Amino acid sequence: MATIKSNTLPYLVLAGLTATILTACTTGIVPAGPDTYMVAHSISAFSTVGRGMASNYQEASRWCASRGLVMVPVSTDQREPRAGQGMGTADLYFRALKPGDPEIKRGNVAAPNNTQRLEIR
Repeated sequence: MATIKSNTLPYLVLAGLTATILTACTTGIVPAGPDTYMVAHSISAFSTVGRGMASNYQEASRWCASRGLVMVPVSTDQREPRAGQGMGTADLYFRALKPGDPEIKRGNVAAPNNTQRLEIR
């Protein structure tokens, strides 16, 4: 059995915290309706929404391929991480369809309309 010297413990804790901060957390594939699924990543301040979204597409594509299905993106939503406001997010909604399904067509991924209106009264 290995023993840890007391002077190395702070370095191990720091390494663990750094790894936690630098990695994005994922939800895994979650059902979101008939043949529709969602995957989301939390984005740390040391990463980018683009990297999280790329991971979403890779995970969704692998998941569908492992089941003999075709991944068709439906919509995305993302929020950049901001200091003091928590982690960012990257969400992907997709359909998992059988090859040859007529619903499979060129992707037209809808992004949410995040336009905010300011009314001055």
